[in-house]
Amino acid sequence: MQPTDRFWEGVGTGIGESPWWALLGALLIIGVLFVVAKYIYPDHKEIKMRELDIREREADSQQALAENLHGVMESNNYIAREFAAQNAAIGESKARSREMGGDLHRLRDDATHVRETTDRTAEQVDEIHRHIFREGTD
Repeated sequence: MQPTDRFWEGVGTGIGESPWWALLGALLIIGVLFVVAKYIYPDHKEIKMRELDIREREADSQQALAENLHGVMESNNYIAREFAAQNAAIGESKARSREMGGDLHRLRDDATHVRETTDRTAEQVDEIHRHIFREGTD
């Protein structure tokens, strides 16, 4: 839809009858609008795009950080389970060692008893031997 010739005649008449300060104001307004449309708005749009890009990067890095933290938590849980298993194995080993220590103590007691019995038997054999051979010589 094109403006008619009458429209342009009206614009021309309006401009011709307007005071100089109104024309200057209109030119200033048009100039400001031109500068805004040509230079400021595209820069503003570019700044908004940069901000959006930065926000997307931040979201990506936060997601990557969350994934890393999840991996660290899984790793910590695995280490905690392994640590608990090792502690349980150490506890079992300590219990077996105590048990073996008790067995060793019993073995020492048995060995001491055998040694004492052997010593007593040896003394009795020596006494019998002395008694037999002394009586035979007397």
